[in-house]
Amino acid sequence: MGGFKVTSWNIEWADRLVDALGQAGEPGLLAARRAEAIATEIRLIDPDILLVGEGPRGEARAAEFFARVAPGYRLVTRGDDGLYGIQGQQWLWFLLHERLQATARLLHLDRWVALTEAGSHGFFGGRNGARWPVAMPRLVKAVEPDGKATLSYDPAKMHEHYRTPQVLLVTIDGFRFELVGCHLKSKHIGMSPPKGILAPDGFAQHPEFVAKVVEARAKLSSEAANVRAYLDARFLEDANHAAIVAGDLNDGPGKERIERQFLLHDLVSNIQGDVFFATRFLNHALFDLADEQRWTARFRDSLDPGRRPEILLDHILFTQAFTGPDREGAAPFRAARNGGCVEHGAHHEANAVLPAALTTSDHRPVSMRFARRPPAAG
Repeated sequence: MGGFKVTSWNIEWADRLVDALGQAGEPGLLAARRAEAIATEIRLIDPDILLVGEGPRGEARAAEFFARVAPGYRLVTRGDDGLYGIQGQQWLWFLLHERLQATARLLHLDRWVALTEAGSHGFFGGRNGARWPVAMPRLVKAVEPDGKATLSYDPAKMHEHYRTPQVLLVTIDGFRFELVGCHLKSKHIGMSPPKGILAPDGFAQHPEFVAKVVEARAKLSSEAANVRAYLDARFLEDANHAAIVAGDLNDGPGKERIERQFLLHDLVSNIQGDVFFATRFLNHALFDLADEQRWTARFRDSLDPGRRPEILLDHILFTQAFTGPDREGAAPFRAARNGGCVEHGAHHEANAVLPAALTTSDHRPVSMRFARRPPAAG
């Protein structure tokens, strides 16, 4: 085959949509309109491999939903809902178009744990299994009634993926590669920004809020580091490891007010890797996309009101095997020049017939095309 297209799309609470489709009257009719628009958007994008975030929970509900919105696609499953390591309603799913001449299966989570342990020199995994320690801030209430609360840190607090990344093992024409699907933790803390938080001393006056936002970012960053540990372990097994990482990372390049204030790093760099080990560095699908198009969601940040509301949450990255000149160890497919995009056009067309309160998703899909390399000379 000449190449393939990978798309990552967070469909926004698809599990709730499955429930609504079973309702009578107007709720069911509105749900049907949204499902039809989702089907239209997938048809317009026309990916060969589709990663869905916020998909329905469990294999049975997922199969029912995708039969409706993605006809012509095969859902890759494990055969047991207990083997996904996903809590709650927002599940990760891979779908392969029937035209794609490929075989695919999902990595067992035991293998994920073993490799993250190996790639982190024992920090992840080990006796803790899929859980790991993270130093998190906590508010310590004052003993005296008129005393002030103080911030402290708990270096032994444990965390785990709420949605364990799912790894699709794909073989096309004898070429094997991996697609790591992610939906990392949200930055939401279940608490609205308190009044006066934007004042110069706002953080000092609201230590509980500060503790929560920094904790959320510590958890999120640790999940990204866990994904990177898996990749590093695979590079130790295969220096030319061919992998694509995709999904909703709940962050993008650049620093928001919290990151600037507390000198925290941006999240994507955790997964991309260290430029000092360039052969292990991941490339971004949207590298050569125009700046004004490089966003997947609109969110007005009350902590950073001057910041542009268009933000990049959804990403596709890939290892060096998919780039560069034709060489020994290079994948038979390479990232196409200008092959990455945010599917603004398909999203607009699919939603054009829906009222403002009813959209396919609050996220725009992201795609990347991979083209077959030309045959070797001679």
